[in-house]
Amino acid sequence: MKGIETVKFGGPEVLEYHELPEPVPGADQVLIEVRGASVNFADTQARTGKYHLGRKPPYIPGIDVAGIVLETGSEVNTVQPGDHVIAFPLSGSYAEKTIASENLTFVIPETIDFKTAAACPIVAGTVTHMLTQIGCIKPSESLLVHGAGGGVGTTALQIAKYLGVTNITGSVSSPWKKEKLREIGANWVIDYSSENYVEEINEITGGKGVDVILNPLAGDTVSRDLQCLAPFGRLILFGKLNAGSTRISPSDLYTTNKSVIGFSFGHYRRFKPEKVNKTMNLVIEMLHNKHIEMQIGKCLALEHAAEAHRFIEKRKVFGKVVLLPDVG
Repeated sequence: MKGIETVKFGGPEVLEYHELPEPVPGADQVLIEVRGASVNFADTQARTGKYHLGRKPPYIPGIDVAGIVLETGSEVNTVQPGDHVIAFPLSGSYAEKTIASENLTFVIPETIDFKTAAACPIVAGTVTHMLTQIGCIKPSESLLVHGAGGGVGTTALQIAKYLGVTNITGSVSSPWKKEKLREIGANWVIDYSSENYVEEINEITGGKGVDVILNPLAGDTVSRDLQCLAPFGRLILFGKLNAGSTRISPSDLYTTNKSVIGFSFGHYRRFKPEKVNKTMNLVIEMLHNKHIEMQIGKCLALEHAAEAHRFIEKRKVFGKVVLLPDVG
């Protein structure tokens, strides 16, 4: 089979498209013909050696996939050959075939097209778990989503709206994304690079502060988020897009019962996969019933993975980037 291999740590040029060994599933594993693989910021971090769950080269990149089951191991009971699935593969997703554990493979209705399915697993799973299991947001509460123009952000706005949240703010640093965010669920859009965004949030919330903040940026946004986080509010950190240092004073937390929570969906999948099942079933239900529409900004052929990484790193795409293998 053909696929992409990260041959060493470095820039997008280290992603090479060539022949790879055919994967063979174990007893509790599933062999999947890849019909689509999303490109995630974590993929670019792993390529440079900065992802906390990354592997050493050479390896096949990619952490989620959509496709058709070709073969199952002797101990697999919940999926069968011919099933359409989304999965979190063991062997990477930037290839024509991949392997996933049964407990991280989820059957989807055939009414969900593969491009949409490929765009959803990581971002929709991450957001759904953060909002329902970690942030435990209520419809009466307010939400701030930083980096709202990316795959996670565009999905977060829609899922929050589906959960009944009516006070939703998205933040971006690219003005051209603002109108698009309003179209998919943001009541307000602010610029997270502005020195005034704390004042803007406090004005939006009538001085109460925002109840839940989803922050993939870190850096100096953390201290500013705490200034506009409501008492009993939850600030969820799930990335570090900014290079600046992060400082938190204990008095910023205990005096008003504020919480700062670190979250990694990848860590959940690796160490608590049973917790992921409920989340992904809700994701599939929302997709099937068209409660969320995956925002796909760019589709590229598998061999153009390096170009896809450049789009992600330059933040030039609204929504997701998806790789589509040629299946003839």
